[in-house]
Amino acid sequence: MVETEIVITNSEPVTKASLIVVSNRLPFVLSRDPKTDKLERKASAGGLVTAVCPVVIKGKGLWVGWPGIHLEDSNEPIPESNPTDQTPTAGLKSDQVVSVNINAAIFDSYYNGCCNKIFWPLFHSMPGRATFGAEHWHNYVTVNKHFAARTIEALEKCLEQNKALDNNTPPIIWIHDYHLMLAANWIREKAEEKQLPCRLAFFLHIPFPPWDIFRLFPWADEILQGMLGCDMVGFHIQDYCLNFVDCCQRNLGCRVDRNNLLVEQGERTVRIRPLPIGIPYDRFVTLAKTAGKLLKSDKQKIILGVDRLDYTKGLVHRLMAFETLLEKYPQHKEKVSLLQISVPSRTDVKEYRELKEEVDQLIGRINGRFTTANWAPIRYIYDYVAQDDLAALYRDAAVCLVTPLRDGMNLVAKEFVACQINASPGVLVISPFAGAGEMMHEALLCNPYEVHAAAEVIHRALTMPEDERILRMSRLRRRESECDVSNWMRSFLKAMGTLDVDDVGTTIMQPVTVDDFDDYLLKYIGYNHKLALLLDYDGTLAPIAPHPDLATLSPEIKNVLFKLSNHSDVYVAVISGRNVDNVKRMVGIEGITYAGNHGLEILHPDGSKFVHPMPIEYEDKVSHLLKALQDSVCRDGAWVENKGALLTFHYRETPAELRPAMIEKARGLIIKYGFKATEAHCALEARPPVQWNKGRASIYILRTSFGVDWSERIKIIYVGDDLTDEDAMVVSRKWTALAFNRYLLNDNI
Repeated sequence: MVETEIVITNSEPVTKASLIVVSNRLPFVLSRDPKTDKLERKASAGGLVTAVCPVVIKGKGLWVGWPGIHLEDSNEPIPESNPTDQTPTAGLKSDQVVSVNINAAIFDSYYNGCCNKIFWPLFHSMPGRATFGAEHWHNYVTVNKHFAARTIEALEKCLEQNKALDNNTPPIIWIHDYHLMLAANWIREKAEEKQLPCRLAFFLHIPFPPWDIFRLFPWADEILQGMLGCDMVGFHIQDYCLNFVDCCQRNLGCRVDRNNLLVEQGERTVRIRPLPIGIPYDRFVTLAKTAGKLLKSDKQKIILGVDRLDYTKGLVHRLMAFETLLEKYPQHKEKVSLLQISVPSRTDVKEYRELKEEVDQLIGRINGRFTTANWAPIRYIYDYVAQDDLAALYRDAAVCLVTPLRDGMNLVAKEFVACQINASPGVLVISPFAGAGEMMHEALLCNPYEVHAAAEVIHRALTMPEDERILRMSRLRRRESECDVSNWMRSFLKAMGTLDVDDVGTTIMQPVTVDDFDDYLLKYIGYNHKLALLLDYDGTLAPIAPHPDLATLSPEIKNVLFKLSNHSDVYVAVISGRNVDNVKRMVGIEGITYAGNHGLEILHPDGSKFVHPMPIEYEDKVSHLLKALQDSVCRDGAWVENKGALLTFHYRETPAELRPAMIEKARGLIIKYGFKATEAHCALEARPPVQWNKGRASIYILRTSFGVDWSERIKIIYVGDDLTDEDAMVVSRKWTALAFNRYLLNDNI
């Protein structure tokens, strides 16, 4: 493992590894001056910017992201920061910024259609609000690919800079949030292809849902595989880590270690880590000390709520709980007010406009019911509030309500605690469904769904004795001052660079043992069933090679196959994309079944052969297509393999920059001649338009070998590595068998 040396100066971590941050947005927003038509930078706030920007600046790193504006000229230079700028982004030079510019319509579909309408409700365990759409998903894929390409450019630039500085430490690429869950695999693939050293990490700033929610997403497997493209995946709390590990095992069949939070992905072990984000604690303390007094009356207690106007924040439930409080405890009338600050959000979305209308009506009803000549129960601000004003409200509030229905962390709770500098502190009330609720044990827990119970908790907070308030708040403040945003950054760097020193437990999955097989397989196979072992060849039995003839079976694998084929309770079949004679020659074991061309040809152990009928006209079309491909795209290392019933266009040895145009040309020819174009490993297959694949071939093999009632007597294990194997895996799962993707298995299997 490459280690990253970490030095702690005061509270800011410093690392020798350059940091490349990849996020949906840059740490500032660009706008165009209407008078000069020049671009200007406007700083963004937030814990991510505060924590990460100093490390990027000092380490000569880079930040990849969308600039907040769609530029007509993608090469238009990014301006430097304003000389008067005092924000954390001020020192980020324009040459440290890699802007990602995307077509406006595609970006809207990706951001509003996929991220906000699918991932946001789904990951907050509100699947009923999610609207799944294939077009939005495809645009999400497109944007992630574009981000990956720009990140590779950033990596190349970073490595050049490091070379000049004689810094050989591989850069760390840190991808952020649900907008970019697919990017890592493409970054890793291209970096390995170009031999660019780097390490990859991902951090999710929202909750990760449990398996029964996550599996509702039609492309759930792709999301998991994208995140597993990293070396380390971080979440706010342990529960989200365990949810992710569970999904990897149940969706993908990965080997996992729940105790050490490890997931095996192919030949790599991915570390899953809880990294609870903090706030710039000292900054909020300073703001609280210098802020003026906004709450003029000391006779009234203020219950404070600060939220973005979003359905996950539980505003309606909170207002109903406050109404119940006034009903049950009338002594609070004219002595307590709820000050609710709602920051406008996604105002162009109908669902959010309807939420605002519901909140407005509910506040109006409650105020109309309880207001007196000298007092209104609810004061409502629907606007942005400056941070120094917010600090004053945090400082002087008697109670702060942080009661979301679901939230990744919620930094309002931490900001409130940091600003509680008065001798007689307030009380924090927090939902157990916020990530912060898992750690802020001294706060009062409040289930927002139980309106009457929530009212009781608020009453307890308002009447809590001062000595108890002081004790609870002092412990909260001590923890939050230690676990601030710099500590979060330091924890991340440790997780990436000195795991063998700082992490608890092992960081590598242990080799597969016979006991693992017994534990995992026995419940599926049992002792009284015959086992059908259906295996792919390339990438499964033999490693992928530059040329098919070089993909040979190792002596160890061949010996195991031979022993299995001679076992009375094991039936072995090899189902490959090669032609059947070739796959039999490459395996070289008698007495087993061979299927070639994805099952179009099947050779049984007794020598009998099945050939799926082909439309007569396609026999001539194969030769015509072969010649067309050879004439048009067979150059720069690309070539066509003739398998008889189908053709495979190989481009593994073609330079990466030439592939896209070549693939599209080949795809167009394949479709023109009436064949189906199917992706394979660095190849494009031309298949005849027949309803036959590895799944149908598997059923045919089992039925002809064991009879029509085979499913009652036979257990199946299918092992493959390619999309073509998914057809067979679907069949295998249908008949209560096991299906393994080769890249999810350890080499020792």
